[in-house]
Amino acid sequence: MKRHFKQLLVAFLALTMVLTGAMCVQAKTITKPAQTLTLYPSKSLHYNANRRIFATANETVVNTDSYMNWGTSSFKSSKTSVVSLISRKVYMLTQTNPDSFSAYFMKAKKTGSAVVSYKKGKDTYKQKVTVKKYVNPLSSFKIGSMNLTSRFNKKAHYVLSYDKYKNKELKLQIKGKDGWDISTRKINDPKGIELGTWLNDGDTFKVANKNTFLTVFAYDQKTKQMIECTIIFK
Repeated sequence: MKRHFKQLLVAFLALTMVLTGAMCVQAKTITKPAQTLTLYPSKSLHYNANRRIFATANETVVNTDSYMNWGTSSFKSSKTSVVSLISRKVYMLTQTNPDSFSAYFMKAKKTGSAVVSYKKGKDTYKQKVTVKKYVNPLSSFKIGSMNLTSRFNKKAHYVLSYDKYKNKELKLQIKGKDGWDISTRKINDPKGIELGTWLNDGDTFKVANKNTFLTVFAYDQKTKQMIECTIIFK
């Protein structure tokens, strides 16, 4: 009888330890890699792929690494005067007739730093965000014979006439200032799901559709700042 009782007691204690261990699993705080945002001039536009529209360049989506942001909540900024958070309707990138869902965007308001956080289940995710001022990262930017370099001194997009350049073969000549790596992508349909065509300095291209646009991505490896400059044919 005593032996049987001891066996039951051992089993009970073992079960208690398992249940206690499960109850003591604590929520984690996970630090994500820091991110640098650019504070663009207020009227600057760029193509927002998540929203499939040309929108203010000062809003950047919060990447939660969750499908359609399932299970995420409690989005916060530690300093809303630097970075505020705003909810927007967005779409799946790879669908022709996409499903929509809500996503939070970081809105750069002034230079400085803030911590953006959100919850996924019981865990809290935190990311340091630094806002740096926009500068023209281009030392030379020509499309055909037109020199557009100075057009990006005060804002990050410029509009060219679609009717004037329709179906013409245009040569891209582009160079970044010291420290800036340059990549250029052309997309024919901002409402579609195409990934676009990457262009190098000296390549030629044609403008087949209205609202075709070029996005120049300039990246400073030292400061981790990314700047987008956009040409829209409309």
